[in-house]
Formats: sequence, structure tokens, C-alpha cells
Amino acid sequence: MTSSSLRARLTWLIILVQVAVLIPLGTISYQRELHEMNQLLDGRLAQAGRTLGTLIAYGHGNYGVQDPAKTLQLATEAQKGTVVVSVHPRNYEPEVGFQAYDPQRKLVAATANLADLPPPAPGERGFHEAEYNGVKWRLFTLTNRFDLTVRIGERADNRSDITRGLILEHALPLIIGLPLLAVLAGLAVKQGLKPLGVLTAVLAQREPGSRKLISIDRSPDEIKPLIETLNQQLERLEDAVEREHRFAGDVAHELRTPLAATMIHMESALIADDPAEVQYTVGNARRSLVRLGRRIEQILAVARLEAGAASQHRVPLDLVMVATEVIEELAPVIAEKDISLSLNHEEPELWVSGHEVALTAMFRNLIENALRYTPERGQVDVAVCRLDGKILIAVSDDGPGIPKNRREAAFQRGYRGADMKEPGYGLGLSIVQRAVELHDGSIALLEAPSGNGLLVHILMDPLTDAASKR
Repeated sequence: MTSSSLRARLTWLIILVQVAVLIPLGTISYQRELHEMNQLLDGRLAQAGRTLGTLIAYGHGNYGVQDPAKTLQLATEAQKGTVVVSVHPRNYEPEVGFQAYDPQRKLVAATANLADLPPPAPGERGFHEAEYNGVKWRLFTLTNRFDLTVRIGERADNRSDITRGLILEHALPLIIGLPLLAVLAGLAVKQGLKPLGVLTAVLAQREPGSRKLISIDRSPDEIKPLIETLNQQLERLEDAVEREHRFAGDVAHELRTPLAATMIHMESALIADDPAEVQYTVGNARRSLVRLGRRIEQILAVARLEAGAASQHRVPLDLVMVATEVIEELAPVIAEKDISLSLNHEEPELWVSGHEVALTAMFRNLIENALRYTPERGQVDVAVCRLDGKILIAVSDDGPGIPKNRREAAFQRGYRGADMKEPGYGLGLSIVQRAVELHDGSIALLEAPSGNGLLVHILMDPLTDAASKR
């Protein structure tokens, strides 16, 4: 069954189920009826044999004689020979025959079709099969209370005719009914799959690019999961398109100023005659390019978080290792500003289930922000430890900090306080918050323990299954 049509597949499955059920039931019913028919015919044959023996014994009206042996003797003497009964076959009558023997095993009566059948063997009783004149017979032999041996038989082909009738009776409904059932099953499947056709028509009528959700109010229960999945895909598509638009807007807006500044510095360098002025303008152009590079890196980090990390499967990650790698990456910046940075962790490994891109971006932005706002010879502390069944990530600095009334707004994309003197674009904490949300964690901005600066406080769930750690 390789048809790609769902309707054809369902129709064939229904037909196969019907065949698998009806044929065994028909076979069992046929075998049971055949067994009951044979028992009925055998019972009729035995009853006819007993009745025939009694009629022959009393055939000459000697009903008042009390001695059965004497009655048989009188009946035998009165016959003066064997009585042969002619048989007239009828199309609607089964062909039967009989033999009757006196106590001396002399044939006293028989039908013409069994008159020449050899007498039964001594002790022969009950049912058995025999072949006579090329015809199989079902015979029943008995000896009654008059010591009269009676053998009555029925041609086996009579039963074969009944058997063929039973076969035809059971097979004909299947032969006629199965094709009819197949047609009806096809129509039923077509009607049952009509909601799929309606859904197809609805999707075909949608405008190109439409992301409007599909209604499931009147849909069957079996199709609702499909429509819900389609709606989820449409929502994901809407989110992806929105992220793409937002990313394009960020690039166009945020890169315009550094690019313009770089171009101005380069043009000033081209028209300057004084080498010192050239060197100064080229230096300014270089700093603009550095800021431009950082801006591009932050925009790409936001795009990766929103488009990539959230859709990937989580993997076991060691937060101590991630923080160490980020600090090693930022070592030149730390050395340039002459800042003391410490990484404190009570355990050599602290595992979570997460996205490596998101966690790396989180640590990088936390530490970069702390380095940017910490003055020279300042102190930045990074701690990764356990706290009340959670994993705590704490980053503190000696910078100016953020006033309490501005801490909530600090997570907004592009937000920068009016008194911020350090260069930046207001995306760092937004990236950190998004990474924390992806890991079902919580983040809070607090005052540093020293009384000056900012403390970023993050809580995440640890990975409890040690066997899944890499």
C-alpha cells in the first residue's frame, strides 16, 4: 500500500479490516453449520433406521403377539422371500436406501439401490462410510429388539450438495458485499476527510505573505492539533520577521553615526597637510571603527539570542568554564585599564542546562560593562556559587553604579542615563536580561557591597543529572 493518497490509504485499510474480520467469521460459521448439518442428518438416518426396523417387524399386523421372536417368525414366513422396494429419485429428495436381515442373516427387505450390497459384518454397528457401484454412502447399522439387523444409508453426494449450498450461502454475501462495502467505505472516507479539504481551501485562499492565525472553532478534534501547529509556525514566522525588521532597523540606525564619523575623519585626513593633524584624524577614524566593530558585535549578539539560541536544544554547560573563557578573551582590555579582576567559585564545576551562545554573551556583556565603568586600578569581582539550591552569578564593580529609580529602565534596549560619560549603546544589560530569560532565571541590579558601584545578581537552576554532563 504505497499510495500517497490519504483517502486511498484509509479506504484500503478499512477493506483489509473488513476482510480480516468477515472471512474468518464466515469460515467459522460455515464449519459450525456443516458440523450441525452432519449431526442432524446422521440423527435423521438413525431415527429412520429404528423406525424402519419396527415397521418391518410389525408389517403383517401381528401387534397383539407379545413374543417378539414369534412375531418376527410369522412376518418372515408370510413374506415368502425378499421384498425389494423400488426407488424413484426426485431432484428435491435425497437418495436413501436400506437393507433388513433376519436373525439368520437372510435379507428380508431392501431398496433397489442397495439390494446387492454385501451384508454387514458380524458386530458391525453405528455409522461408517462405504463405496457401492462407484458411489459413496453414509451407512448406519443397528440390531433392534426383534433381532432384526437394519442398515440404512444416504448417498454422500446429497450432503455434498448441501455443503455446496452452504458455501454459496456464506461466500455470496462476501463476493457481493465486499465490493459494495469498498464503495461505501470510499464515500465514507471522502466525507470524513472533508474538513481537510476545507482547510486546504482556506489555506489556498490566503493572501501571499499573510500570517493571520487560522480559526479552529469548528474543526474536528483530530485536525485541531494540525491547525494549532500551523498557527505556532505562523507565530514563529511572525517573530522571525519581526526580529529581522528590528535587526535591520538597528543596523540602519545605530551604524549610521559611527560610519559617518569615520568617513568625516578619513576625509579630513585626506585633505590635511600637517602630519600631526593627519595622525590625529586617522586616530579618530580608528577609534570610530573600533566603536563600530563593537556596535556590530552587540547587534549580532542580540540577533543570535533572539533568532538562534532560543530554538536550539539545551546542552550541559559548566558556568565556571564559560566565565573563565570569557575572562581570558577580555584579558587585553583588563590589562590595558589596569583593573584587578577576580573569579571566585566554591566548586571546580557548576553545571546548568543552557545555550552556549547565550551564556557566553551574558558573561561577556556583564564583564565588559563592569570594566567600562570601573576606573583604573579599580576592582571587578565575578562569583559563581550555589545559593539556596540555585546557582548564583554575581558581578560587581567600583564604578558609579545605577540609581535605584533607573535600574528597571536600564534593561531597555538603547537606554543610557543622561550622566553616562563612558561610550556605549545601551544594549549590554538588554542582552544579559534576554540570556537570563532564555534559561528561566532571574536578574536583579543591586548596590555593590563596597557601597560604590553596581552588583548584578543572577540566579539559575542547576543541572541535577550528573550522568548528562559532558
